[in-house]
Amino acid sequence: MLKSIFVQIMNRKRSNGWILAELLLVFILVWYVADWFFVLGCNYGIPNCRNIEHTWKITLGKYPEDHPKYDASTASGQAAGAGMERILRELNGHPDVEAVAVSFFGSDPEVDSYSGGIFYSEGDTVNSVRCQDLYIDPKEDFFRVFGYTADGGTRAVSTRDFDWSAPRSVVIGRLMADRLFPDGQAVGKRLTRKPGDMSDPCTVAGVVDDIKQYDYERPQYALYNAYRLDSTAPDAAISIRSRASVPDRLFEESFKKEMTGRLQTGNFYLKSMTPYARIASDTWEGLGTGNAVRERAALMTFFLLNILLCVTGTFWYRIHIRREEIGIRKTMGASSRSIRSHLLTEGMLLLTVAMLPAMFIEFQFVLAGLIETFGKTDTHAVYLPDRTGLRFLITNAVTWAIMAAVIAVAISLPARRAAALPPAEALRYE
Repeated sequence: MLKSIFVQIMNRKRSNGWILAELLLVFILVWYVADWFFVLGCNYGIPNCRNIEHTWKITLGKYPEDHPKYDASTASGQAAGAGMERILRELNGHPDVEAVAVSFFGSDPEVDSYSGGIFYSEGDTVNSVRCQDLYIDPKEDFFRVFGYTADGGTRAVSTRDFDWSAPRSVVIGRLMADRLFPDGQAVGKRLTRKPGDMSDPCTVAGVVDDIKQYDYERPQYALYNAYRLDSTAPDAAISIRSRASVPDRLFEESFKKEMTGRLQTGNFYLKSMTPYARIASDTWEGLGTGNAVRERAALMTFFLLNILLCVTGTFWYRIHIRREEIGIRKTMGASSRSIRSHLLTEGMLLLTVAMLPAMFIEFQFVLAGLIETFGKTDTHAVYLPDRTGLRFLITNAVTWAIMAAVIAVAISLPARRAAALPPAEALRYE
């Protein structure tokens, strides 16, 4: 059957030329978009060993000097720090707050901020790691607020699980530990920002699982510095985790009602509380990722709609001019199902014939480096999208399946009409 259908396609190569040309072009375009979504999906599938469920960013306002409640005696220095300490005590004392975190310089999750640093292990002047530099107050519980884990996600960790007493203590991510300390013994080892210069080293206090700056990117090297709350209090980011047993909407309403007055300390007051899920959504849109997804989805829909109309029109015309062939088949005992199957197989073969040169053209894109590994970092880890050959085969198979589904829909209506055609009526056209 396949051989006879292929012969029919070759015998009608002139009439099939236009549909093959369109299938070829659309296959390449759909593959390019499908490849982008494939990488995006793979990145989403990589665990992000923290979570932002039930987490909130607490934003404090500060009264200006011309405000009636402005207090010059608590405006700066130790007094401002003491006011912040009181606010943290109030937050920790709230019955529906599980943990409180203080971070600095955009170190809280899902914000459009990145501070990077290069580190070497002691005695190694060759291998280096460029990592995200994060700054947290170890007196509060940054790791618990954002659900950090260790040992491959098997153990939840707290900031208090680590000994921060050594000068310049740091906690590093697993990728960074494996890169700089391949023997697996990172705790207690020292890091330096300048190769061979140990005048101001960092001491590794612990290792946590890897995080991604954004969920649609890949895990990155990360290092957590101890940074104490002092006169920089106005620049600190305060984050809290609410109890999972309390619905977020209810918690937000009750928290604002109860804590607005209690958090008014010195010149500080509760300005707003924002769920990190909303911050993540805003960052997704702000960085243009949401728009990129919508654009590619719209393009793919447009391409597939073109194929749907093209194939439907082509097969409708073919059935009209091949009525005698259909009539002969039905006279010789072909069932309606076999007629539909014959036409559907013809459409699948046309798609497969177009796929082969399309793959050759696509591979030129691959060789030219025109496909991206979305959110790629400079880590040594290898993920599925990095396996170029396997990725190429998978994305082409996905593209074929998508287009095959569209072609099946496009052929279904003309095929039903052909299968329902009475043999006597069809043979009149011979």
